[in-house]
Amino acid sequence: MSLVNDPVGLEAALHERFGLQQFRPGQREVIEQVLGGRDVLCVMPTGGGKSLCYQLPAVVSPGVTLVVSPLIALMKDQVDALNQRGIHATLLNSTLDLGEQRQRMAEIEAGIYDLVYVAPERFRSSRFTSMMARLQPALMAIDEAHCISQWGHDFRPDYARLGEARRQLGSPPCIALTATATDNVRRDIAAQLDLRDPGFFITGFDRPNLRYAVAKTARDEAKLEELRRVLERNPGPSVIYASSRARCEMVADYVAKQLRREVVVYHAGLEREARNSSQESFMHGDADVVVATNAFGMGVDKADIRSVVHFNMPGTLEAYYQEAGRAGRDGLPSTCVLLFSAGDRRLQEMFIDNEYPPISAVHQVYEFLRRRDDDPIQMTHAEIREESGVNLNESAVGAILKILDASGAIEKFAPRENMAIVRFNVDSEENLAGLADQLGPQAHVRRAVLAGLEAMSRGRVGEPCYFRPDEIATALGLDRTALNRAIKSLVAELPIDYIPPFRGTAIRVVDRARKARNVEIDFTKLEKRKRHEYDKLDRMTQYALSTICRRSLILSYFGEKASLSERCDGCDNCNADLDGSSSRSSATPIDTQESREVIQKILSGVARAKGRFGKTTVAQMLAGSDSERMTRGGLHQLSTFGILKHSGLTHKEIADVVEALSAVGLIESQAVDRFKPVIALSEAGWEWLRDREAPGLVLGLPAEVAHKLRRRDTSTPSSASETDDLAGDPLWERLKSLRQQWARELKQPAYCIFSNQTMEALVRQRPTSPADLADVKGLGRARIERYGAPLLEAIAGHPVTSPITTNPRSVTVAPRDLEKSEAPPAAATIAPPEPPPRPAPAPTPTPTVAPTQAPASEHVSTEEWTWRLLDRGFNIDEASAIRGLDPAVVIRHLTWMVRRDRRLAVESFLPPETIAAWDAWSTSHPAGEPPAEPAASVSLWPLFRACRTGH
Repeated sequence: MSLVNDPVGLEAALHERFGLQQFRPGQREVIEQVLGGRDVLCVMPTGGGKSLCYQLPAVVSPGVTLVVSPLIALMKDQVDALNQRGIHATLLNSTLDLGEQRQRMAEIEAGIYDLVYVAPERFRSSRFTSMMARLQPALMAIDEAHCISQWGHDFRPDYARLGEARRQLGSPPCIALTATATDNVRRDIAAQLDLRDPGFFITGFDRPNLRYAVAKTARDEAKLEELRRVLERNPGPSVIYASSRARCEMVADYVAKQLRREVVVYHAGLEREARNSSQESFMHGDADVVVATNAFGMGVDKADIRSVVHFNMPGTLEAYYQEAGRAGRDGLPSTCVLLFSAGDRRLQEMFIDNEYPPISAVHQVYEFLRRRDDDPIQMTHAEIREESGVNLNESAVGAILKILDASGAIEKFAPRENMAIVRFNVDSEENLAGLADQLGPQAHVRRAVLAGLEAMSRGRVGEPCYFRPDEIATALGLDRTALNRAIKSLVAELPIDYIPPFRGTAIRVVDRARKARNVEIDFTKLEKRKRHEYDKLDRMTQYALSTICRRSLILSYFGEKASLSERCDGCDNCNADLDGSSSRSSATPIDTQESREVIQKILSGVARAKGRFGKTTVAQMLAGSDSERMTRGGLHQLSTFGILKHSGLTHKEIADVVEALSAVGLIESQAVDRFKPVIALSEAGWEWLRDREAPGLVLGLPAEVAHKLRRRDTSTPSSASETDDLAGDPLWERLKSLRQQWARELKQPAYCIFSNQTMEALVRQRPTSPADLADVKGLGRARIERYGAPLLEAIAGHPVTSPITTNPRSVTVAPRDLEKSEAPPAAATIAPPEPPPRPAPAPTPTPTVAPTQAPASEHVSTEEWTWRLLDRGFNIDEASAIRGLDPAVVIRHLTWMVRRDRRLAVESFLPPETIAAWDAWSTSHPAGEPPAEPAASVSLWPLFRACRTGH
């Protein structure tokens, strides 16, 4: 290669053959190594000019350069561009009919092309591989080489076979190119391709003209609003990536109708002609917005894309950077915005789980397939899912078929659009030619069809051959019906596989006698890959949630030295003007006792809601909303109802905090209906809530919310000195004891029962009735129903013994309240109010004390309060609702009390038939073992035994 040491010659070739004036950074060094015959691995950012690194060597060196490229559209664009420059290039793929393929291969073998573009699947053809081995390519170029590595973000099995294909060609010099590859992936690419002492060229991942931002949003409606803002601020061509076909259609409809922009859609669900039309419209400027899945963009050479918006978060930082990098290839400022919600991560987790299905599901699908009679099996993924009974979605079924195909248990045939597949299962060309001898002399039509199929398959014995039935029918002078009938007869008599065109996957089970347990599948390796995918998802999520420089995060991820503390002024974390959301969020540390308590209260509220409600409803519950939804959902009875009523936060601001907690993974949401997710604590949220020494958080919050959250919580006294005057009051200590006891029962922090300020008001005001309790700040209806009776009994047992100094911050005590509190009835007590569902007469302020009750001034245990409810006629479920306890705790309380000689009628908790059956059982089983039936009531057996025997 004579130009390897000729810089002038390289510059001349660059100008004369490609019309370029100078090399981009890194191109010259790579090209010189390639011309020197060295294997090269080149990592160059999108738009960095990777293609020139093999195209220029191809035109200045003798021999043919074989280029492996993943997409047909990419091949066509590059071949067209090269031909326009007078460079001899061609492609060989399934878009060519049989005659064109033969002609093209003859031209390739004649040596008239400098570059030949093929898809990796082409190496399945022994005829093609044999031809290229004879030609001995001067260079093998593999574009999008990250697809080779199982640790890359777009692993493809056919790419993984390229190492063996290269060896079959005599191991020509090789250049592997990609825009995104970590160090681990780079090493894997080199190993898979068997590169000899390769030159590694990483030309830099930084794209200074790109501006990065993340808008943290909740639902799709909020994302659409942020999308409007981004497109208005960044006029010009834009690519919007969405996670699914349905979302693509939804977003495109919004852009067209609401924003009045010319928009097209691109995804795999469209016919090839529709996809090509969308791409052409966008490339030529007829449409300035394209909404697409990740199927769009690889190799799309549109230099003036001003913004790339990700409506959903991709699963890896490699994928994000590659797709975002399609903006601003002309070097002008361009924007890359990620619209992030917590649901995006769960969606990616679902994708990962689908890609790596459980072992039992793989075996179940395989057993279903091997027991079918049809061969080959022509079924869609949906049909396989339904008929096999596997409890997975269609995507996971497709992953199972890939696993079985890779293990050699099945063969997959994937018909292309309007194309059929034929394969002759014979050992040699001679045996192929002899098939006609097996047909009768009068089988004229079948002989003609067989001859046509043989001619198409010559040189490809044992390989799938794609063709369009209408074309071969026309060539043979037959109608489609006659052709189908002849092929069906040939398949029945001869060793021929035929798959007609259909939208599904045709499958052949290799050995139907082999059972699932005997199929060799390395599930350990698959599990390792699954964990690796989750690790990469973690890094992508960290990027979305990070408060440090996003550019530095990207560069450090790909192995470039970058200071994570420096400011780039090119991302929203370094430059507020580039903020990705309409309401700027600040990084708010949760590092004060007050702010930590607010977070703990919110997490407690989410936990008590038990995953039944959405963010807004939970926020309203925490704020003590009086909306009808609170009563209808029973939220007003939760111990956390109104716990932030006096915090200074509105319910909308509480919802902002909930969203921020979702962003850091403490709260998770699940869509139970479209756009209507419910929230619950994640495992990390439970751990943070339980651990009083949990590390501090940094939440992304609007400035006003951050200000309110970090100032002292108004529901908590600012210092212990403000309650020092109450420390000697026995009631203060009694209330503290009760609060701690109830907190232990509910496994909640004490402040979730009620705050110090509420206790202070109780001591100062000394309420004597439910109506008085309602005047105490911090006691809503739910708390009065649950704790009112024991609170009033405690207050009645601790009359005022000395004047109480009114704290300036405490609730003002009216004279009439002081009068009541100074001389309460000595034996006054209050029965717990009846729950709202149970109609009852108006409560009496001081009902008569039942004879079995202890004097009001004595300590009343939590078990006693539970027992009193049953003694007054409430059932176990009602007592559970009133006290806010699980029924099992209520039963335990009752059993404890009965064993301490507090009488309880079994009729209060068991139906007559069960009582009769258990009495009979007790007579015949004096040892006390529980009966076998009825199972639903067995948990009440200890209580029943206690009532009957006292122990």
